[in-house]
Amino acid sequence: MNLKAELQIKLEQTIQLLKLAYATYKPEEIFLSFNGGKDCTVLLDIILKMLPTAVSSNDLQCVYMQPKEPFEEVEEFIDHCRKHYGIKIRAMRGSIKTILEKICDENGDIKACFMGSRRTDPYCGNLKLMQETDPGWPKLMRISPLLDWNCSDIWEYIRQNEVPYCSLYDRGYTSIGDKTNTIPNPNLKCTGKAGELFYLPAYHLRDADKFERAGRL
Repeated sequence: MNLKAELQIKLEQTIQLLKLAYATYKPEEIFLSFNGGKDCTVLLDIILKMLPTAVSSNDLQCVYMQPKEPFEEVEEFIDHCRKHYGIKIRAMRGSIKTILEKICDENGDIKACFMGSRRTDPYCGNLKLMQETDPGWPKLMRISPLLDWNCSDIWEYIRQNEVPYCSLYDRGYTSIGDKTNTIPNPNLKCTGKAGELFYLPAYHLRDADKFERAGRL
C-alpha cells in the first residue's frame, strides 16, 4: 500500500481504534452505518481487509438508512458491495432516530455503531472518536474511525487500493444525499472544446473539505 506518510499514520490510528472497538464489543454488538458514500466505503474496506481476525464478512452487520428518493446508482453500488465484500447490508427506511430505535428494539445485543463521519461533516466538528448518543436517543456508542481524515485522504486511499465506489462520483457529485437534495458540484463544472458542459470526477475538487458539500441543496 503506497500511501503518503501522513495518511499512513492516520490509517494506523484508525486500525488501532477499530482494534479497541472490537476489544470492547463483540462483533454482534456493533453495526456499520453504510449509505454507499465514499467515507463509509473506505471504513468498510479497512475493517474487512485490516482486521480479518476481529470480524469476518459474515459477522459484520451493516445497515443502509435508505432515503425517500435514492439514486439508482447508489442502490446499484450497495448491491455491488454486497457481492464484492460478501456482506449483508440491511436497507431500512425512516428517520435516523426511528431506525436506531428499531435496531435496538429488535436486537438487544447492539451497543455500538461504526460511522464514516469526518470533522468537516455537519455537526461533527466537536465529535469524539468514541462518544455516546445524545440524551433522548437510543443508547449507543458512536465510533468514528475516520474522524480526522480529510477528503483528500479518502480519495488517496480509494485510488491507491482500487476500492470500488459509486459511479456518481465520476460525474461530479462530491457529497451524495438523494435526488431531492443533491446535484453535481458546481466547482467541478467544465466546458469542452465543442462547448459541451461536463463535470470532472470528485477527486479533482480543490479545497475539497471546504467545497465538498457545494452540491447539496
